[in-house]
Amino acid sequence: MKPVAALVWLMLLPVGSVVAAEEEGIDWLLTYDGKALPGADWTAVGSPKATVEPEGLRLVDDDAGFSYFQAPWQADPRLETVVEATVRVVSQTGSQKTKTASSLWPWRDGAPVSVLVSDGRHQEGLVLFANQAASHTDRFIPMDTSNRFHTYRLILHGKDMEMWVDGKRQVTGQGAFWKPAESSAPFIRFGSSAKVATGTAVWASVRLGVRKPAGPLATDPVTVKVGEPWDIPREAVRQTRPYLYDMGHGLLLMSVAQGPDAFYEPYGLLKSTDAGKSWTPIPGLDQKDTTPLPVLRRPDGSILAMSRWTRTRPDGAVFGITTTLDRNAETFTQVENRIVLPQRYTNESEGDQIICERHVWNDPDGGVTMVLWSRKRVPLPDGRLTTARFSHLVRSLDEGKTWHYVSTIGPGGEPAVVRLSETEQTAVIRGDRNSRMKQMFSQDAGKTWSDPVELEVGKVLPDLVLMSNGVLACSYGRPASCLMFSLDQGKTWTSHHVISDKVGFNYTSIREISPGRLLFVHDAPQLNARFIEVERAR
Repeated sequence: MKPVAALVWLMLLPVGSVVAAEEEGIDWLLTYDGKALPGADWTAVGSPKATVEPEGLRLVDDDAGFSYFQAPWQADPRLETVVEATVRVVSQTGSQKTKTASSLWPWRDGAPVSVLVSDGRHQEGLVLFANQAASHTDRFIPMDTSNRFHTYRLILHGKDMEMWVDGKRQVTGQGAFWKPAESSAPFIRFGSSAKVATGTAVWASVRLGVRKPAGPLATDPVTVKVGEPWDIPREAVRQTRPYLYDMGHGLLLMSVAQGPDAFYEPYGLLKSTDAGKSWTPIPGLDQKDTTPLPVLRRPDGSILAMSRWTRTRPDGAVFGITTTLDRNAETFTQVENRIVLPQRYTNESEGDQIICERHVWNDPDGGVTMVLWSRKRVPLPDGRLTTARFSHLVRSLDEGKTWHYVSTIGPGGEPAVVRLSETEQTAVIRGDRNSRMKQMFSQDAGKTWSDPVELEVGKVLPDLVLMSNGVLACSYGRPASCLMFSLDQGKTWTSHHVISDKVGFNYTSIREISPGRLLFVHDAPQLNARFIEVERAR
């Protein structure tokens, strides 16, 4: 900033703001105060519907077009970049008329209320929904963005991007400033980049500055090498939402959805004997709503598997299908099973559903423990109905013919559970409407669970693998397909990686198929896989 311009700008700020800026050592290179249309530093892209109001600049995106203001700046990789915006969201719609406002994949769809910053090497930013502030990829802050003006701050250092709201850090942001820049010219932009979604916001201020880092850039404790992907094709059948299983002895199985994302959609069970390079459907277990999803190698070499979907009898009993396959997954038999949950969770009306999820394991006493979740319509105090989702553990002592309740892991569906020791377990559950995934811990082999802890990332179908090198891996998706790693059994997640930002369902699955090597499968834009080498960096 030129000395005279800097002096004028400082004179316009409240005294407290000047002191705070000096204390933080920030050199503000670009500022916009919302009191007039953006000036000479800023270029309008599109035709902004912008009016200046007492509170700030009202920007309206009410059609299929979009517009924003953009300014260049000089980046210095030795310095931290600080981006700050004070803004209130007025309204917003989603990318599809039938979807909610949070149904955006911002890198594909754009966003009606957003800030995007590039340092010429990487770019990321802030997307504001009515019920959350988020990065363009996978970090989420549940909050009301429309109740009043909030000040959002992004602190960029290397590939990290902290996210602050009203002076409090809400996201640590390791690896969040990840996406390769679309050009080598640094820029900042604010407004709408949405292709379909619409929205209105009032911008009180936007500014960008730099400062000396408080310390050296943290190193990633995990070294990750991502291999080239290969497709998993299937003629005339769209395969999505993969669930991987390693049966040992060179046999991999994978259950995949083959329908429209609805109750009782068909699934297929596929097998691979070449480390996931090619897959073939198992005859009789393809394109059926009774196809098993969780599968388990039993001590006698047979394979036990349960159908994803369950059905409710008129007397309220819940039944599914148990499949027993031979050791090579070539032949099978099927019987009905019964699942018994407490009345609070069991099915009572049409639309209620108990869903068998991906993780299942052998117990020392010869029994089997399985993860499932319940989806049940329950009344609110005002008489309206809502859907309550809870994740549970159940056990069988008769080869999957009956399943009895063990515990409730926590609220939410699509759970992933991993055993860390004979007594320790951790679970990660899909993010609810606020998008953040939740994590729970058990110290007594799953009998009781800690209160949920909100993670800063989200949001759908997490998968967990404790690798042979002690690294705990978690895959998750939407709006990208991602991996994160922990070196302390899930207490902290200190290594985050976007594997692909291509768009689909963005459901993921992982298995360690050899020491240090993950097979990573996801469905964006179609079912594909790749190898990922994972090593501890220290």
